[in-house]
Amino acid sequence: MPSETPPNGETTSGDGAPARADGSARWQRVGNYVSFAALCALAAMQFLGTNPRPWGLAAGWAAATAVAVGPIAWLARDRLSPDRYETLTYVAFGAAILAISVGLGVALAFEIPSRPYGPGFLAGTALGIAVVAVAERTVVPNRMRGAGV
Repeated sequence: MPSETPPNGETTSGDGAPARADGSARWQRVGNYVSFAALCALAAMQFLGTNPRPWGLAAGWAAATAVAVGPIAWLARDRLSPDRYETLTYVAFGAAILAISVGLGVALAFEIPSRPYGPGFLAGTALGIAVVAVAERTVVPNRMRGAGV
């Protein structure tokens, strides 16, 4: 029962996990933020190194990513348990890595010039995901988070 204290004197967090598990979850979150920041830095460096800079392509991918990923992320976080959400996140990242690898292979096989499109795609996708993350934490009211909407 949640009201019982663990036999070894540990205190539990709000989700019932021991306090030590909260520290590892915090480090995992920090690792996620650092890797996302590295992706954004890579996207910015590639984008700024491209001549001419594909501003329209980057803006289009940012808008498309925010519109496509935003509602999906919000509904998934709202309707799924944290364990299932984490599993779904791993599956989505795996599918994205696979799609990028196949796309790169097709571009190389058919000699599609990807130089002006790659940095715009990467910068736009990173910007779109960042917009979704910030909007979800600032714009979506607390009363609508986890309400089963």
